[in-house]
Amino acid sequence: MPNTLDVKQFTQFTSDLISFGLLYAIANYRIHTPEPLDRDANWKYWTQPRSGFWEWCARVYPLEAQRESYFDDMLNRDHASGIEAHYDISNDFYALFLDEQYRFYSCAEFQCEKDTLEEAQHHKAKYLLALLNLKGSESILDLGCGWGSMLKFLQDSGHQGKLSGYTLSKEQLIYAHQRLGLNISLKNFIMDALEDSPYDRILSVGALEHVRPGELRRVYQKIYDALVPGGKAVHQFFSLNYHPLQTSMVMIQLFFPGSLLSMHETHLQIAEDIGFRIIHDSIHDYQPTIRAWYERLANHQEKAIELVGLEIYNRYMTFFPIAWLFFEQDEAALHRIVMEKLAT
Repeated sequence: MPNTLDVKQFTQFTSDLISFGLLYAIANYRIHTPEPLDRDANWKYWTQPRSGFWEWCARVYPLEAQRESYFDDMLNRDHASGIEAHYDISNDFYALFLDEQYRFYSCAEFQCEKDTLEEAQHHKAKYLLALLNLKGSESILDLGCGWGSMLKFLQDSGHQGKLSGYTLSKEQLIYAHQRLGLNISLKNFIMDALEDSPYDRILSVGALEHVRPGELRRVYQKIYDALVPGGKAVHQFFSLNYHPLQTSMVMIQLFFPGSLLSMHETHLQIAEDIGFRIIHDSIHDYQPTIRAWYERLANHQEKAIELVGLEIYNRYMTFFPIAWLFFEQDEAALHRIVMEKLAT
């Protein structure tokens, strides 16, 4: 006879399988295993090739009508609760696997296999700096600024203009205020007004993924209105390539509850409808960054479990290979985009 824990896990797995599909059920089961997930076996489990039948089962259920109903319910939750569930864990926990200098929790730019994570994140920051096309005194607002990574980089680069940022994470706010002394506010840029506008530049790095499809037009309109004529919005985000309600979006609720990605063509169409001119759109490889975070977290297994407990450790050890596979299977792509508000 299985023990009590096995019965409980089996019952939960069955319930998840019926309600949310195969991918969700397996991920949730592995998150709640009573031992730390093994680095090599866990990575192989998620990234190894599967049979066509297995992939079909994983992708077809829940049926599209069920997915639509599920998202209608999930998207009723407020943004703050979803952000807090993922980010308000422990600043020290994130420090175990993010780059040591800036704590970027976003796609880096690995230019060669020998690049360290710190070097790759520095390459990314320089790339975004070039896209911002600054003269040195522009006012810049960073939406969803995280631990103040890009603002700190701009400060270190000698930028003299006003730098401001918004975050919904209390842990990130504390770090940015106490450790970096940055001008960051606890604000929801999706719902709240963009104060102290106009800005010369508006920046977001990994924040537009949290804007739901029905909110995109409102957000892009606010960004457009908050820019000076001739101002630029520079965004780094990933978006869907083929289908707006794919089953992976159900599974991702385990890690980002209340979030739903948009199709890339939807981003572009709405931005252009509002009046933006797209002057840059490039695609970049997120997979090396994800693998680097995974390896660093696995290297600090004991400390991570001490900080946040076994379940959260296993949650991130599950999240990273799933995210890697998400890009490997071309479900989404990481874009860096410059949108320009035409001068009047």
